[in-house]
Amino acid sequence: MNKLAVSDCSPLTSNGDIGGVINGHRNSINVADILNLYGKVGSSSFEELSQLKQKTVELKKNQQFFSVCEGRADIFVLREGWASLSHAAGARGQDICNVFMPGDVIGLRESFFENHDVVIHSVTDCEFLKVSAEGLHKLFKNNDEIRNAIISYVMINDNITLERLRSCTHHRSEGRVAHFLLEIYFRFKFKGLLEGDVFDFSITQEVVGELLGITSVHVSRCMTALEQKKYIRKTRNSIKLLEPEEMARNTEFDRDFIYGCVCLN
Repeated sequence: MNKLAVSDCSPLTSNGDIGGVINGHRNSINVADILNLYGKVGSSSFEELSQLKQKTVELKKNQQFFSVCEGRADIFVLREGWASLSHAAGARGQDICNVFMPGDVIGLRESFFENHDVVIHSVTDCEFLKVSAEGLHKLFKNNDEIRNAIISYVMINDNITLERLRSCTHHRSEGRVAHFLLEIYFRFKFKGLLEGDVFDFSITQEVVGELLGITSVHVSRCMTALEQKKYIRKTRNSIKLLEPEEMARNTEFDRDFIYGCVCLN
């Protein structure tokens, strides 16, 4: 695979792997560790991030809250569980536009827009760290390392969304589901939170279907078809990819497009 060699940011490491480990354990996930995966954050910058005001917020499964802070979205680090994000959609209600797993930052991109309300819904029991948006924005303005890491985070996660959109416009249901499983697999791998080839998959078929533009019945059928083809092995709350490389070829999943280095010079 081709790699983009840019000095400011190196999501793809020198040995060809991606990402790193978020402080070794999910219970230690914080905004400093996360941003350090996306850009070179030195010790002093890391310390500044660690000093940001943070507050633990817990949600039970199927709870939700509106996130808005003085006209801008709040920022949350997801430490445990799965959550979805929606935007108000008028008469249509609330449409899911993304899902989040441990090690994701919710509302970071939205916090740079005025009056950008979002709805966070807990798909499972969740633990968040609410991070001071005001404090993080000050660091963004005054610290080049932190600014570059934030921009890299937003751009790489936008790439994930673009890849998912491309899959939904080019593939039938089974290809969309296979592509999405690869997305989740590499998101865990990037953060160093993957144990072997088995990853937590506690989101419902309804959530997956809403995100991919298919029905939950189609999601169920596609999962069964992928298992019968021996591409995956699934349990109630986990997925094991048996043939990730073949799945990537069949779905044209482009890891390098997503995780290639961001040029900020």
